[in-house]
Amino acid sequence: MESSTILHGLKPDDLRLIIEKAIENKLKPKPETRYIPKMSAAKRLNRTVQTLDSWHRAGILKKVYIGGRVFYKEEDLKVFESNI
Repeated sequence: MESSTILHGLKPDDLRLIIEKAIENKLKPKPETRYIPKMSAAKRLNRTVQTLDSWHRAGILKKVYIGGRVFYKEEDLKVFESNI
């Protein structure tokens, strides 16, 4: 079954603004994700790589594997830094 939306009382100019905002948000470039190597992440957080491994196993900090190497997303580290 197909769903539909009925727009009651919406002025053409309001609809145009809604469509323009949706297009603008869709076309807005997404920020580039930066990945930090495991050793650099450990130094940045002032912890050992073994601690980062433990945090990963505990579900505290997520690893990203790229080409067989371990990285962490920079935004994850920033969030983590603000909480320690």
